[in-house]
Amino acid sequence: MLRSRCCGTSVGVIVTDKADNLLMITRGWFPVGVAPVAGHIADEHTDPMAALVAEVREETGLDAISRREVWRGWLPNVCASPPASIPGHHWVLAVAGVSGALAPDPVETRGAAWYTPAQVCELASRTLAYARGEISDQEFEESPGLEPVWLELLHAAGRLEVTQTGRALARRLYTTPPQEYWLGEDEGLVPAAQLAACS
Repeated sequence: MLRSRCCGTSVGVIVTDKADNLLMITRGWFPVGVAPVAGHIADEHTDPMAALVAEVREETGLDAISRREVWRGWLPNVCASPPASIPGHHWVLAVAGVSGALAPDPVETRGAAWYTPAQVCELASRTLAYARGEISDQEFEESPGLEPVWLELLHAAGRLEVTQTGRALARRLYTTPPQEYWLGEDEGLVPAAQLAACS
């Protein structure tokens, strides 16, 4: 029996500056992409807002000084943890104000930056091109677009217009399981095929 299956809960954090630029990280591992801060809730935290504060601090070095929930819902997105019996996450999406100096985590991220609304649209377009097979896995890994599930989440938050067809393309990406699953510090990454054989 696996010790660390996905808890099936996630918080996503929308942080903007006065010019309406969006704070996003480039993820350090699966799922590949540029995305706002996000993380599991029920694995280590008492509630969504506690997870929000911890994840913002962990991934960007910033302190969340205000927060407000804007959306709740379930999406069938998979992550690097082995899935629960029904793969997916119950999401809590919130907006947050931050303070401090940006200091992205060098393990969980490949950096963090502020993105203009136009840049966010360009990243979403790159993800949709990848979903249509116009960009290879390697090209997307080297220069990722928006993390696929965030096309759905930013659309739900009213921050990104994505057609129903576009959201369906993104869904195909974010429901595709990874090649490897993270089993924690002791065991690290394990090939998905090996995990399936042990289940």
